[in-house]
Amino acid sequence: MIRTTEAPSSDLAEAVAGIGRFARPTVRLHPRPGAPTTADSHIGGPLLWPASEPWPRCAAPDCDQYEGIPMVVVAQLKATDFPEITFPAGADLLQILWCVGYHCCPRHAPCHVVWRRAADVASTLDDAPEPDLEGELPGFYGSSIPRPCVLHPERIIEYPWHEELPGDLWARLQACDESRDLYEEVATAPGFKVGGSMDWSVGDMPALECVTCGTRTGLLLQVDSFEGDGRWCPLEDRHLVYGTPGYEERIEPTGMDIGRGGSHGGFFVCSSDPRHPVLFHSQ
Repeated sequence: MIRTTEAPSSDLAEAVAGIGRFARPTVRLHPRPGAPTTADSHIGGPLLWPASEPWPRCAAPDCDQYEGIPMVVVAQLKATDFPEITFPAGADLLQILWCVGYHCCPRHAPCHVVWRRAADVASTLDDAPEPDLEGELPGFYGSSIPRPCVLHPERIIEYPWHEELPGDLWARLQACDESRDLYEEVATAPGFKVGGSMDWSVGDMPALECVTCGTRTGLLLQVDSFEGDGRWCPLEDRHLVYGTPGYEERIEPTGMDIGRGGSHGGFFVCSSDPRHPVLFHSQ
């Protein structure tokens, strides 16, 4: 099903000189609970994982209480579905997993990212290992496990967080109530998305540099506790009534609670070499 974001009230690029060059293409994923397969792009759900390849387990140095627990699936994204993602040469499938434990530094949850060639997977793993959900996992953070969701990608244009704009441009936006309101209307789309920019209003924006080479990183995938209301509610879902199952499925499709605060986070990839470690930051 198509999901459509309401058009902004005015064109920010026309209203504010010079800001148009900071516009960013973003893909809103619009996840909805479903039954994706290993052949699909999806949130949660099964991965196209080789039977002979060990399943990733937590090895974070900050909290040995989680050492060895199986990581859980966050997303699988195919190059054919998301040409906006820069895949390494020879790869056409992106898989992201993470540890569901509450780590000493939750802003940097341990994650495992795989770039692979789907055709190389001859025999797939039937049953992926799962973390203990019976209370034996210390500080278990069960809402970090997403429900299997199918995707309804939508391409939009958004603008970055204000700290990523030049100071003089941000000053001009602040000086005009109409321009500032319009900017807030089109900046940092909420919900699950590929690309774009994150909202850093809860905490300070980090340096966003690759830990291997120091190159600037970009938002690969944003995960969110909520899909957003107002303009960000798809036109096709405006009929849903607050408190009904249909509304809840729309606003919290994955059942995730990011960062223990009902906020959001993002996986950031090196803009020079996507095979460098991908980092997770949350708000």
